[in-house]
Amino acid sequence: MPTWPFWRRPKPLSREQSLASVPLRNQAVREERTDAGELRLVIPLRPAWWARLLSRVLYVPRQRRIVLDEIGGYVWGLCDGKRSVRDLVGALSTRYKLHRKEAEVSVVAYLRQLARRGLIGIAVLNVHETPRTQER
Repeated sequence: MPTWPFWRRPKPLSREQSLASVPLRNQAVREERTDAGELRLVIPLRPAWWARLLSRVLYVPRQRRIVLDEIGGYVWGLCDGKRSVRDLVGALSTRYKLHRKEAEVSVVAYLRQLARRGLIGIAVLNVHETPRTQER
């Protein structure tokens, strides 16, 4: 495989970098509470050109809904752009009395799923850098 710059894959993050990263919610996603107390995320869809044509004949939904369980809703609530993944792991292990390594594996896998679906973004910081807050 050629070594052209646009074909190079970025280097994978180290464990320290991934734990220091900060998950950020997608601003387009809305939250709703169900009657059972579960958290429902409402994601607006932007249909492709062929879906817009198809929507004239058939029903094409304009939004997608995902229902989170108690633990998923708790982690979603902690993704505020200020807490790092390490903070989320600590909070989850404390609240649900999990071993820290179990909580780390669970939180990282869950955040990876949310990121793949476009519900969150991950801000990767240097290991020694702290998240900046906006001053007004």
